[in-house]
Amino acid sequence: MNENRTETTIGLVLSAGGFSGAAHHSGVIDAIFRTTGWDSRLSDVIVGTSAGSLTAISLRAGISPSDLASYYTDDSMSTEGQQIVNRVTTSLKMPEPGLSASSKIPSKPTLLLKELFLGGRPRPMVAITGLLPLGEADGSSFAERTSQIHPELWPDKPTWLCAVDLDTGKRAVFGRDDIKTDVGSAVQASSAIPGRFSPTNINGKRYVDGGVHSVTNSDLLAALQLDLVIISSSSTLVASQEKNSLSVAWNSRTLHKEIEQIRSNGTEVLVFEPTVSDLQARNKLEPTKDAAKEIFQMSQTSAFARLAKPQSNKARSLLEEAILQI
Repeated sequence: MNENRTETTIGLVLSAGGFSGAAHHSGVIDAIFRTTGWDSRLSDVIVGTSAGSLTAISLRAGISPSDLASYYTDDSMSTEGQQIVNRVTTSLKMPEPGLSASSKIPSKPTLLLKELFLGGRPRPMVAITGLLPLGEADGSSFAERTSQIHPELWPDKPTWLCAVDLDTGKRAVFGRDDIKTDVGSAVQASSAIPGRFSPTNINGKRYVDGGVHSVTNSDLLAALQLDLVIISSSSTLVASQEKNSLSVAWNSRTLHKEIEQIRSNGTEVLVFEPTVSDLQARNKLEPTKDAAKEIFQMSQTSAFARLAKPQSNKARSLLEEAILQI
């Protein structure tokens, strides 16, 4: 534990990941709860990106780890959880996989030039985003469903949802930056996959998926010097494992640099990533509920194994300390 602090502080990072992201996060969150008794709703700060942004808001709305898992296990939800879910009346509208643009004109080609000539850490996805045409799929159902889950403007506890300003290429962190918005618009913006969904307009600015900057954006927690940061990352692999695609390799390398940055400030980090076999199996699945159940089970099993390793002992001790302080 960091010095001069009486309470154990814990941050939770929920990555981007599309269809498999929510199932992965639910498996991780449920495994942590079953193993240690620590409830992710107690997180001192949550960082959510794309798929992770909705999970973040679901936790802040009061949906428990067990209730999140019930979608994949077919168990009954608690009365409290069911009341929250019953507020959702808008159907989820998802476009067909792939690009859904009506034009071939690049959305912001100057982003490529900025990434090439302005220096700093290279962000290939930002450059690619500028070359993609504007998506035309409507993501408003994300906003509506999120606002129905969490009717208040914003959670009381720190909740940071990540997107990227399409015109500048800069990361935007709703809930931290001085950007006035609501949870629904923030989740829609964080989930606006370039070339597929239309950018989300907030206060006259256009925002796209936060995964364009980083699939986890976990570096946001480095400066907070928390006792523990838990990272649920659905599309990266541990450093010792073989990378099976350029995107996985890049995302993994970025995450590992973020982890080093967090640890450099004395914070313990507990990371949950799919195994190589998990990731390969996911890539073969169609986006169906049965497939989501399979991803949940794989994620949960891998998380149980991760928590059982000696390297997780310190993190588990911190989680147990946090429970005793409730």
